[in-house]
Amino acid sequence: MSLTMTAATARLVREMEVSEIAIADALVATSALMHSAALAQREFPEAPTVKAQSALIHLNKTLTGLIDAQTEAKRVHSQLLDIARVMGATEVPFCPDVTAELHQQRAA
Repeated sequence: MSLTMTAATARLVREMEVSEIAIADALVATSALMHSAALAQREFPEAPTVKAQSALIHLNKTLTGLIDAQTEAKRVHSQLLDIARVMGATEVPFCPDVTAELHQQRAA
């Protein structure tokens, strides 16, 4: 199957957006789970402390992984945009430049 430049660009734009939204949604859902688990740990001190703490640690690792995934997705987006510019295929609607945003994240 062969893609035209226009079809490939449209497909990449659509799939990149879906991917970014899915990662953001997973981050929000996991953050909510972390909040609920921390509240439950506080409200039910009779629960096994070590297991509750272990669950929070694993949730924290999950959150860190999702934040890393979000960062990598932004890098991919930037790289695909660079490739599109070189190939003469620009995104419609306009896609903001994420390079400055990545530099800010690295500085933080």
